[in-house]
Amino acid sequence: MHLDPKFRGAAVLLLLLAVTNAWAASHTVPTVAVVRTAALMPGDAAKQGAAEMLVLLEVARVQHQSVQGGVVAVGDRRGLFPAGAEEALHDAVLRGVPVVKLATGGRVLPAPHGLFLDGGALSPDEAARVLQHCLELYGNLPTSARAGVNAPELHDQLRRFQNEFTLAVSPRLAAR
Repeated sequence: MHLDPKFRGAAVLLLLLAVTNAWAASHTVPTVAVVRTAALMPGDAAKQGAAEMLVLLEVARVQHQSVQGGVVAVGDRRGLFPAGAEEALHDAVLRGVPVVKLATGGRVLPAPHGLFLDGGALSPDEAARVLQHCLELYGNLPTSARAGVNAPELHDQLRRFQNEFTLAVSPRLAAR
Protein backbone atom coordinates (compact mmCIF):
# COMPACT_ATOMS: atom_id res chain seq x y z
CA MET A 1 0.00 0.00 0.00
CA HIS A 2 1.33 3.38 -0.98
CA LEU A 3 0.40 6.50 0.98
CA ASP A 4 0.44 9.96 -0.46
CA PRO A 5 3.42 11.78 1.19
CA LYS A 6 1.16 14.50 2.60
CA PHE A 7 -0.80 11.85 4.61
CA ARG A 8 2.19 9.86 5.95
CA GLY A 9 2.64 12.11 8.99
CA ALA A 10 -1.03 11.83 9.90
CA ALA A 11 -0.94 8.03 9.48
CA VAL A 12 2.10 7.74 11.77
CA LEU A 13 0.41 10.00 14.32
CA LEU A 14 -2.78 7.89 14.24
CA LEU A 15 -0.77 4.70 14.66
CA LEU A 16 1.14 6.20 17.61
CA LEU A 17 -2.14 7.33 19.20
CA ALA A 18 -3.66 3.84 18.81
CA VAL A 19 -0.63 2.16 20.40
CA THR A 20 -0.62 4.68 23.27
CA ASN A 21 -4.34 4.14 23.93
CA ALA A 22 -3.92 0.35 23.90
CA TRP A 23 -1.03 0.57 26.37
CA ALA A 24 -2.94 2.95 28.66
CA ALA A 25 -6.00 0.67 28.66
CA SER A 26 -3.88 -2.29 29.71
CA HIS A 27 -2.03 -0.35 32.45
CA THR A 28 -4.84 1.42 34.27
CA VAL A 29 -5.21 1.26 38.02
CA PRO A 30 -8.34 -0.72 38.93
CA THR A 31 -11.26 1.37 40.19
CA VAL A 32 -12.78 0.33 43.50
CA ALA A 33 -15.97 1.91 44.84
CA VAL A 34 -17.00 1.86 48.50
CA VAL A 35 -20.74 1.63 49.16
CA ARG A 36 -22.33 1.78 52.61
CA THR A 37 -25.74 0.71 53.79
CA ALA A 38 -27.94 3.01 55.83
CA ALA A 39 -29.81 1.98 58.96
CA LEU A 40 -33.30 1.03 57.82
CA MET A 41 -36.53 0.52 59.64
CA PRO A 42 -38.75 -2.41 58.63
CA GLY A 43 -41.08 -1.41 55.83
CA ASP A 44 -38.98 1.57 54.70
CA ALA A 45 -39.40 0.77 51.01
CA ALA A 46 -38.10 4.11 49.72
CA LYS A 47 -34.75 3.74 51.48
CA GLN A 48 -34.49 0.09 50.42
CA GLY A 49 -35.00 1.12 46.80
CA ALA A 50 -32.46 3.92 47.20
CA ALA A 51 -29.90 1.43 48.57
CA GLU A 52 -30.38 -0.80 45.54
CA MET A 53 -30.08 2.16 43.17
CA LEU A 54 -26.90 3.33 44.89
CA VAL A 55 -25.30 -0.10 44.44
CA LEU A 56 -26.38 -0.26 40.78
CA LEU A 57 -24.98 3.22 40.10
CA GLU A 58 -21.64 2.49 41.78
CA VAL A 59 -21.24 -0.79 39.88
CA ALA A 60 -22.02 0.98 36.61
CA ARG A 61 -19.53 3.76 37.45
CA VAL A 62 -16.81 1.24 38.24
CA GLN A 63 -17.41 -0.64 34.99
CA HIS A 64 -17.43 2.60 33.00
CA GLN A 65 -14.29 4.12 34.55
CA SER A 66 -11.92 1.21 34.30
CA VAL A 67 -11.23 -2.06 32.55
CA GLN A 68 -10.83 -3.56 36.03
CA GLY A 69 -12.90 -2.68 39.04
CA GLY A 70 -14.59 -3.87 42.17
CA VAL A 71 -16.81 -2.87 45.07
CA VAL A 72 -16.23 -2.76 48.81
CA ALA A 73 -19.65 -3.07 50.44
CA VAL A 74 -19.86 -1.89 54.06
CA GLY A 75 -23.05 -3.42 55.42
CA ASP A 76 -24.75 -3.55 58.80
CA ARG A 77 -23.24 -5.39 61.78
CA ARG A 78 -23.53 -8.64 59.78
CA GLY A 79 -22.36 -7.09 56.51
CA LEU A 80 -25.85 -7.21 55.04
CA PHE A 81 -27.68 -4.76 52.77
CA PRO A 82 -31.41 -4.54 52.03
CA ALA A 83 -32.63 -7.39 49.78
CA GLY A 84 -32.57 -5.43 46.51
CA ALA A 85 -29.06 -4.12 47.15
CA GLU A 86 -27.87 -7.64 48.06
CA GLU A 87 -29.25 -8.89 44.75
CA ALA A 88 -27.52 -6.04 42.88
CA LEU A 89 -24.19 -6.96 44.54
CA HIS A 90 -24.75 -10.63 43.63
CA ASP A 91 -25.42 -9.69 39.99
CA ALA A 92 -22.29 -7.51 39.95
CA VAL A 93 -20.13 -10.54 40.79
CA LEU A 94 -21.78 -12.52 37.98
CA ARG A 95 -20.86 -9.64 35.62
CA GLY A 96 -17.22 -9.83 36.68
CA VAL A 97 -17.12 -7.17 39.41
CA PRO A 98 -15.74 -8.61 42.68
CA VAL A 99 -17.54 -7.58 45.88
CA VAL A 100 -15.81 -7.44 49.26
CA LYS A 101 -18.19 -7.41 52.22
CA LEU A 102 -17.36 -5.62 55.49
CA ALA A 103 -19.47 -5.51 58.63
CA THR A 104 -19.92 -2.46 60.84
CA GLY A 105 -18.75 -3.58 64.27
CA GLY A 106 -19.29 -7.29 63.70
CA ARG A 107 -18.52 -10.27 61.50
CA VAL A 108 -19.68 -10.73 57.93
CA LEU A 109 -22.43 -13.32 57.59
CA PRO A 110 -21.31 -15.73 54.82
CA ALA A 111 -23.50 -15.58 51.72
CA PRO A 112 -25.11 -18.91 50.76
CA HIS A 113 -23.92 -18.58 47.15
CA GLY A 114 -20.30 -18.01 48.20
CA LEU A 115 -19.72 -15.18 45.73
CA PHE A 116 -18.78 -12.38 48.14
CA LEU A 117 -15.29 -11.87 49.52
CA ASP A 118 -14.94 -11.42 53.29
CA GLY A 119 -12.83 -8.39 54.16
CA GLY A 120 -12.69 -9.36 57.83
CA ALA A 121 -11.62 -6.54 60.13
CA LEU A 122 -10.05 -4.41 57.39
CA SER A 123 -11.08 -0.79 57.05
CA PRO A 124 -12.83 0.17 53.80
CA ASP A 125 -9.63 1.85 52.55
CA GLU A 126 -7.50 -1.19 53.37
CA ALA A 127 -10.04 -3.50 51.70
CA ALA A 128 -10.03 -1.28 48.60
CA ARG A 129 -6.21 -1.46 48.41
CA VAL A 130 -6.22 -5.26 48.75
CA LEU A 131 -8.93 -5.54 46.09
CA GLN A 132 -6.94 -3.31 43.72
CA HIS A 133 -3.90 -5.52 44.34
CA CYS A 134 -5.95 -8.66 43.59
CA LEU A 135 -7.23 -7.20 40.34
CA GLU A 136 -3.72 -6.20 39.28
CA LEU A 137 -2.31 -9.59 40.27
CA TYR A 138 -5.03 -11.96 39.05
CA GLY A 139 -7.13 -9.90 36.62
CA ASN A 140 -10.89 -9.62 36.35
CA LEU A 141 -13.38 -12.20 37.48
CA PRO A 142 -14.73 -14.32 34.63
CA THR A 143 -18.11 -13.16 33.36
CA SER A 144 -19.01 -16.55 31.92
CA ALA A 145 -20.57 -17.29 35.30
CA ARG A 146 -23.89 -15.96 33.97
CA ALA A 147 -24.60 -19.47 32.72
CA GLY A 148 -24.23 -20.80 36.23
CA VAL A 149 -23.23 -19.52 39.65
CA ASN A 150 -21.12 -22.63 40.23
CA ALA A 151 -18.71 -21.98 37.35
CA PRO A 152 -15.36 -23.42 38.50
CA GLU A 153 -13.33 -20.58 36.96
CA LEU A 154 -15.25 -18.01 38.98
CA HIS A 155 -14.83 -19.86 42.25
CA ASP A 156 -11.11 -20.47 41.58
CA GLN A 157 -10.58 -16.75 41.01
CA LEU A 158 -12.63 -15.84 44.10
CA ARG A 159 -10.52 -18.28 46.15
CA ARG A 160 -7.33 -16.53 45.00
CA PHE A 161 -8.79 -13.16 45.96
CA GLN A 162 -10.00 -14.45 49.34
CA ASN A 163 -6.52 -15.81 50.10
CA GLU A 164 -5.12 -12.29 49.66
CA PHE A 165 -7.74 -10.90 52.06
CA THR A 166 -7.00 -13.65 54.59
CA LEU A 167 -3.30 -12.75 54.42
CA ALA A 168 -4.07 -9.05 54.80
CA VAL A 169 -6.15 -9.66 57.93
CA SER A 170 -3.87 -12.21 59.60
CA PRO A 171 -1.39 -10.94 62.19
CA ARG A 172 2.20 -10.77 61.06
CA LEU A 173 5.04 -12.03 63.21
CA ALA A 174 8.40 -10.39 62.96
CA ALA A 175 11.33 -12.74 62.74
CA ARG A 176 14.95 -11.97 63.38
